[in-house]
Amino acid sequence: MSTSFRSLVATAILLACSVAASAQDPETADNPFYKFWSAAKVGASVKLKETTKLSGPAAGGETGGEDVKLVEYKLVERTAEKAVVEAVVTEGETFGFVQSAPTKHIYPAKMSKQVLEDLLKETGAKAEDATLKVGDKDMKVKLLTGTHKEGESDIDHKIWLSDEVPGAIVKRTRVTKVKGEVVAETTIEMISFKND
Repeated sequence: MSTSFRSLVATAILLACSVAASAQDPETADNPFYKFWSAAKVGASVKLKETTKLSGPAAGGETGGEDVKLVEYKLVERTAEKAVVEAVVTEGETFGFVQSAPTKHIYPAKMSKQVLEDLLKETGAKAEDATLKVGDKDMKVKLLTGTHKEGESDIDHKIWLSDEVPGAIVKRTRVTKVKGEVVAETTIEMISFKND
């Protein structure tokens, strides 16, 4: 996960959950990723489709470069101290598909309050209640938007979150512009989820 992408997700979830300082240590806050996954039962999972379209210099001067991945996240362990989420990525290749070995994301229950506050300040994220069409269903979601600079790039983010979904992410988009020209657009959409 890139630094800027991590920043967006952490900031978005920070806004959705709010930062709550620990009674034992005012320098720590509830980890938003832990909070979202800890609401799910072990075995709960979500499948996401990630599509990245490149254009201009990012696509070698051409338009239409596209990369598609399917990612399944599954909660494999949950304690009072951490949530462990397994991720498997499947990508297409010329003669079929490649599936990565599972990786694990370990989210401690507490993290640095300062890091979360810095991420919020960096992106200037804003939150609002919204409705998102997912298949034939309208879902009530929290829509978060933010923008930040990375070198010469301006990156616009949107993320739609729902407590109904394990891990909370229903959809997210990232549009990267260099000197006002779009060079990359990434859309991540939920395909399905299970709350086992």
